[in-house]
Amino acid sequence: MHRNSGALIKEIILENFMSYEYARIPFKPGLNIVCGPNGAGKSSILLGLAVGLGQTYTERSRRLSDLIRRGKDLGRVSVVFDNSPHEGKRPIGSINSDTLVLSRYLNRDGTYWHEANSRTITKGEVLRLLGRLSINPDNMLIIMHQNMIDVFGAIDARERLKLVEEAVGLRDYREQILEAREKLSHTLSEEESVRTMLEKAQETLRYWEGEYNRFLKKREFGGRKRRLELEYAWSKYIRQEEAVNNLRSKLDGLRAELKGIERNLEESSRREVNLGSEIKELEFELDGAYRELIVHERAGAEAGAEAKLIDEFNRSLEPIAEAGLKELLKHLKAELKEARQRLEEVKGRAEEARSALVKLKGDTERARESYINARVRTAVLGLRRELLEHDVSALQSDLRRAGRELSQLEEEAKKVGARVETERKPAEVLDELRLVNVHLASLADVSPDVERMYLSYKGVLKELETKAEITAANRKRALEELELRKKLWEDKINKLLREVRVSYVEILKRVNADGDIRAIDTHDIDEAGLELLVGFRGSEPLVLDAYTQSGGERTTSIMCFLLALQQRIQSPIRAIDEFDVHMDPRNREAMMREILELMKVEGTQYIVITPGQLVNIEGVPNVITVQNTAGASRVKVVA
Repeated sequence: MHRNSGALIKEIILENFMSYEYARIPFKPGLNIVCGPNGAGKSSILLGLAVGLGQTYTERSRRLSDLIRRGKDLGRVSVVFDNSPHEGKRPIGSINSDTLVLSRYLNRDGTYWHEANSRTITKGEVLRLLGRLSINPDNMLIIMHQNMIDVFGAIDARERLKLVEEAVGLRDYREQILEAREKLSHTLSEEESVRTMLEKAQETLRYWEGEYNRFLKKREFGGRKRRLELEYAWSKYIRQEEAVNNLRSKLDGLRAELKGIERNLEESSRREVNLGSEIKELEFELDGAYRELIVHERAGAEAGAEAKLIDEFNRSLEPIAEAGLKELLKHLKAELKEARQRLEEVKGRAEEARSALVKLKGDTERARESYINARVRTAVLGLRRELLEHDVSALQSDLRRAGRELSQLEEEAKKVGARVETERKPAEVLDELRLVNVHLASLADVSPDVERMYLSYKGVLKELETKAEITAANRKRALEELELRKKLWEDKINKLLREVRVSYVEILKRVNADGDIRAIDTHDIDEAGLELLVGFRGSEPLVLDAYTQSGGERTTSIMCFLLALQQRIQSPIRAIDEFDVHMDPRNREAMMREILELMKVEGTQYIVITPGQLVNIEGVPNVITVQNTAGASRVKVVA
């Protein structure tokens, strides 16, 4: 078998401990048998070992001060370990010494302390040192005090399984399950806490989301209000600007019209002057024409009178023409003709003069009419000019006033913001602005901190959602890890029991018995337990308990189990007190043979305390006898 690298006990030193004044009990690798009569002090050696290793349980006393020898105030137990190198490595590498002496001092006042190689250490350090050696003095499978075999048989199956797990090095698998379960529990608690916080955060966020929506509306209406105020300010400016432009256009039109009127007035005045001159000329010509007509009419009258006279003279001469006045008559006729011709000529000239006079009169009348019209037009144009000049003056005044108002509106609008173009009238914008103000009034209770609160809770919710995902993933991983560790633990337990069962059944056969080992409720680490089944002399194997089997049968079956388990126990040392107290001689001898068989495993050390008579103990490395003389226990090593 493989040699265990753990440190073995070289000796136990008892000073003022129970019935011992001073004793050094040497131990060797393999089997060490301590024997002697009842009351000699055998069990005190095992109790001293347990106390020296820091065991919390003491089989014979509740108080450590009761273990001090009567009449003494200070007791000490020292356990000397062999720490020499094995294959170049010390069992406890942190101690550079071939021996490790663990001492425990017991004071009458109830106080105690530990030392390691004469250096004071804490009990925690003692346990850590022993933990490196896989020695737990509180595990009854490592140190089994007197009557503990019965205790092992009577304890709860769950506790029995825990003792076995720790003894064979499977405790870590249980601890890993408990750790994983604690982690899962913590994860579930954290997940539930996160879920609760998430639900509260969602509920709170819903409230703030509603408020935030109102806040957004308020901000939207606020922005809309600012835009409308800007539009309203510039709308008034633009309307005023249009009014100013219209006034300017109208003024430009009036000025252009005034210039036209002035040109027309100037032209009318010139025409009036021209027509006045023309009238004067026509009147002069008309006056001349009158005079010429008078002249021609007078000439015509004279020519007519002359012609009439000649005609009358001629008619007066016709009757006497025959009397020799023909020549005269002829001459008179000729003169009459000439006179008539002159008359016609004068009449023609008079007619011409009359026609010219008529024409001149028409021209003069027309000229006078045109002059009057020109005078009227000039007067009208003058009046129109006066009216236009008044309108221009009034319009200029309006324009200056409108310009001042425009400048004021521009200054006010610039205070609101940069210019915006709009085609709407100020009244239209103002109506919409009033509606927006109504909406804003309904949202007046919305706090400006709403956005910060909403975003804050939104961030918190996002963090919680992320955390919820993480915790859910952690829960899944923790659950998977727990199931994996459970399976690993269950596999290890089942493998252990399969291997131990084979040895257990074989050892039972040697004492005419049959049995089994089984794990129960392995699906639940808290309820899982270990049951031993045994049946003697052909009877059906039943669960071991205090009511079914006799004391000897229980002791024998438990010893069979302990012996079957020995090769899996991690501790290099094991000790048992009076395992054979209830056994018959045949079973006691069989058990001793099994114990001797175990000595073939190197690197282990067994301490067996027995009150019985030793038979067939050839090959036992170390036999120690204990005697009590005059109230003091003494030990002797039997060669």
